[in-house]
Amino acid sequence: MLCGQCQKVVVYRYVLEHLSRISRVLRIAGGNALLVGVGGSGRQSLTRLAAFMSGMHVFQPEISKQYGKNEWREDIKSLLKTTGLSNKKTVFLITDSQIKEESFLEDVDALLNSAEVPNLFTAEEKAEMMEVSVC
Repeated sequence: MLCGQCQKVVVYRYVLEHLSRISRVLRIAGGNALLVGVGGSGRQSLTRLAAFMSGMHVFQPEISKQYGKNEWREDIKSLLKTTGLSNKKTVFLITDSQIKEESFLEDVDALLNSAEVPNLFTAEEKAEMMEVSVC
């Protein structure tokens, strides 16, 4: 929050506590968190700040009216290629309003439990990625 007259950022203690918690989770290999709160409470902002502080890229799918399972799968493919092939530390940020189909939750669950989404890549795509990672 900006102070009106002096234009300094005012940070409350609970913000620092939550920022610290999110930062600790991001430092853990394979760490994940479910942030719950009312809209406008700063969960996304704090997550983005913690990611920035940790030097991580933030990936958040852009959901449109025409966004469906195919677009979701392509976004997940892109995310996994970025993190896997480029070894780029990434925060995957998704809100409840971005989950348009139940299959989205199933894919997120698979990512959290096994670090992969079943039947996401074809055999040709896997072979292509293996060639790229060897080179």
